Amino acid sequence: MARDYDDDRVVVIEKDNGNGVGMLLLGLAVGAGAALLFAPASGRETRERIAREARRAGRRVKDMTDDLGDQFADRVERTRSAVDERVGRARDAVTSRVDAVNEAVNASRDAARDARADIERAVEHGKRAYADGRRAYADRTARRGASGESGHVADDRAPREGSEGNADGFAGDA
Repeated sequence: MARDYDDDRVVVIEKDNGNGVGMLLLGLAVGAGAALLFAPASGRETRERIAREARRAGRRVKDMTDDLGDQFADRVERTRSAVDERVGRARDAVTSRVDAVNEAVNASRDAARDARADIERAVEHGKRAYADGRRAYADRTARRGASGESGHVADDRAPREGSEGNADGFAGDA
């Protein structure tokens, strides 16, 4: 059973490497050179024609490379602009978050300062109330002693010196 390979379908898959432009230019140069060599003309005319075609091909290559260079420069500029824009947005986002954190820190400091002032005022008020109570006790004790009353009521006793750290009754204050 002989197989006839001429009837089989053949599929050719080409892979594009991006060298299409280079191959096109090479094909043009080879084709132009072959056309000049096989054309019926004298050697001098053929050389002039080859030189002219080479200059023309050189101009075409230069024009194509200039176009490719312009396209590349345009893409680079667009990419640079996009990166600059994204960096700017990121910088703005970071700056806004830093500002928010700084505002929170400042608000916390203000609240702590206000709370400290409130506590200091309360402590001063407590100290004054304690001192006033001691003076009132001392006055009442002095009046009782002058009037001749004997005995002390248990609730009227003043803290003894040294019982809570010092004469005022504050262990930490000197």
